[in-house]
Amino acid sequence: MDEQRRRTSTSNFGVSRREAHDASPFYERFHPPEISDDDRVETAPDLGTGCFLGDARTMEEIPDRSVALVVTSPPYFAGKEYEEELGSEGVPSSYVEYLELLREVFSECKRTLEPGGRIAVNVANLGRKPFRSLSSDVITILQDDLGLLLRGEIVWRKGRGMSGSCAWGSFASAANPVLRDTTERIIIASKGRFNRARSRARRAREGLPHEDSLSNDEFLEATLDVWEIHPESARRVGHPAPFPIALPERLINLYTFQGDLVLDPFMGSGTTLVAAARARRRGAGYDLDPAYVEIAQRRIAEHSDEPPEYRLVGKKLLDVAADVVTDAGFSIEGRNRRVSGVVVNLTARGLDGVPWLIDVSGGFTITPNGLSTTDAVLRSLG
Repeated sequence: MDEQRRRTSTSNFGVSRREAHDASPFYERFHPPEISDDDRVETAPDLGTGCFLGDARTMEEIPDRSVALVVTSPPYFAGKEYEEELGSEGVPSSYVEYLELLREVFSECKRTLEPGGRIAVNVANLGRKPFRSLSSDVITILQDDLGLLLRGEIVWRKGRGMSGSCAWGSFASAANPVLRDTTERIIIASKGRFNRARSRARRAREGLPHEDSLSNDEFLEATLDVWEIHPESARRVGHPAPFPIALPERLINLYTFQGDLVLDPFMGSGTTLVAAARARRRGAGYDLDPAYVEIAQRRIAEHSDEPPEYRLVGKKLLDVAADVVTDAGFSIEGRNRRVSGVVVNLTARGLDGVPWLIDVSGGFTITPNGLSTTDAVLRSLG
């Protein structure tokens, strides 16, 4: 072409088709993020169990630039048991004070994050008269107040069978129907840069964590912005608002290397730390309640007695299943074969010569509960 194609400007109400256009007027409305070339990374000393009794606004045990990922679910300021004594022992007595507490804690988390380190904050939106978007307030704190790079927002869907909070308003009437919440949000941001500081090759040379732990299928599932994970039982864990271990475990496997340090400033019953241990990461957390610190320490100790999970990195889950079957003494004879009009994932033969048809069904990632839900069973049966 003799003349370079001219870039078009965006009209007031967008364009009629997908085409190149100058979007700079839109982005000029916002403060540009600060990108840093800092690549200094520190290694935290031995932290023991990592369970600390103390205020997360001052985490003296955690060095600067030593944390790869912060995963936390702050108290929701929504009438939970651990918020009943409002105004006592530093607990905020108003929503404004609550946001200031989050701002101070997240500022301390920013100090501990290495360049390119991430923070993942799980929050539920609040109230119905009127509705309050806590997730938008957290975004304001992370992006506008602390200058972190916003990376995205994940919708945590708590299972198809969830009925939601009992808040019908006017039942079956247009007078005042109320939306029932079956989702929460996970806000993701990073410090100073989009990628992790230092390449994997350099990390390997310098003895820093550099090995991933996600299979290909797990990576594809984890990079979706809607996660369906069943909630945890408060009675089983011993905390009024626990999140399921699969949630921090997925975040940890997605955003960190094996051996990285993971921090939870609102540790509660220690779910994040248990998830870190399961994923072969180091964990650290803070809580003001001695009872919860004790629960967290016990859960971590119980995990250390469990046998290691079978995991292969960088493979499809069907390949992992084939390896597990082979290790059990079977010989694989075929994959995805059609038998009597049905596609069978694996055909194998046991040591006794008996043929087996093996279906790799249910949830294909670390997150879903396999065939524990009715809809998963029905989908698997066709």
